[in-house]
Amino acid sequence: MTREKTDISQLITKAKKGNLTAQLTLAGIYEEGLGETQNFGLAARWFLKAAKQGFAKAQAIVGEKYMLGHGVEQDYEKAIFWLNKAAVQNETDAMANLAWCFQNGLGVEQDYEKALQYFQKAARFGHVSARYNLGYMYAQGYGVKQDIEEALNWYKRAAKEGNTKAQLNIGALYAEGISVERNDIEAVEWYRKASKGGYDKALYNLGLMYLEGRGVPKDINEAEKLMREAAVQGYSRAQYYLGTFYLKGTGLKKDISEARFWIQKSAREAYVKAQYQLAKMIMEEASCEGDYTDAYTWFFHAAEQGHRKAQYYLGTLYATGKGVTKDYVKAYSWFSVAMSAESGDGETITGEPRAEKAMKKLKKNFSTDELSEAIEAGEELSGNLRDVQQKKESDSAKMAAD
Repeated sequence: MTREKTDISQLITKAKKGNLTAQLTLAGIYEEGLGETQNFGLAARWFLKAAKQGFAKAQAIVGEKYMLGHGVEQDYEKAIFWLNKAAVQNETDAMANLAWCFQNGLGVEQDYEKALQYFQKAARFGHVSARYNLGYMYAQGYGVKQDIEEALNWYKRAAKEGNTKAQLNIGALYAEGISVERNDIEAVEWYRKASKGGYDKALYNLGLMYLEGRGVPKDINEAEKLMREAAVQGYSRAQYYLGTFYLKGTGLKKDISEARFWIQKSAREAYVKAQYQLAKMIMEEASCEGDYTDAYTWFFHAAEQGHRKAQYYLGTLYATGKGVTKDYVKAYSWFSVAMSAESGDGETITGEPRAEKAMKKLKKNFSTDELSEAIEAGEELSGNLRDVQQKKESDSAKMAAD
């Protein structure tokens, strides 16, 4: 112990005198907790001293620490400062992180073209994560014309280096036949590669292939096994499917309690199908107990995300005063939103047919002025829901890349 303390003291003495190797060694010791108590603050302090001496790798690390608030207070301006210093020395981690900042407007004005340029440079220097992100930029058309073929090219280059997100996305392109010929066998192969390290989304997607018998023989037991593995990791869609297996007795003994356990976990992670299903389960229980409050809450969460059936049921709760104060105007508003159809991103959301009948019935309770108020309230609600959805999509886009 005395010898170890002497060694660390000598390192500190050398580091204080400006010895770069000693500074980096100390930073690594405190970062990893090697023989000393792990201390991210001290690690950041010694990395910063090395960065001030112009060492590019230390500058990149300091920039990332300020970007993430790891061992230091999060400060995007300082992050950009140090990342720029490292990037001009062709430090690939710095370039990839600068690209991320430009992609998401962190400390700089959002600029997809600059993000693309930094990802391209880092990718050409062999940075695996940058190769994946470059593929993502081409796939989404961020800063460049959408080009799935080029996206696939970069995904495959990252996938060969073991990037699981790239492997997953290649599988999805083949499974969905997006600008490539649909090939379920190829999709399964890539999902299997991505799932080897326990990647939850890959496990879930592979589970779906077994559930549907696409690219592999249909195997409910294997689907359940994969879904469970992803669900235990906290992946909300897998939790929902596992819950439905218990709910319907698919490959498992029917168990409503276990079904609710997994569906509720998924609902709490904001998965809209789970929120709707949980609300339905609670509503069925409430028909005996008479308490619809929780059903209202979960229908509302799903309705806010655009689930048409949830919007319809929310309208019925307002119309009947179950779980919420009776309000015909709000009921009419939710019915009007539920019956509308929308198209976007190649997907059509169809209206709920029962909503139109419910609206006609409600009209009998309104005067002319009240009906105008209800129509106006429906239009306002529809606009508010669009704003919520656009924000959600924007946030999802920020999180989608690595």
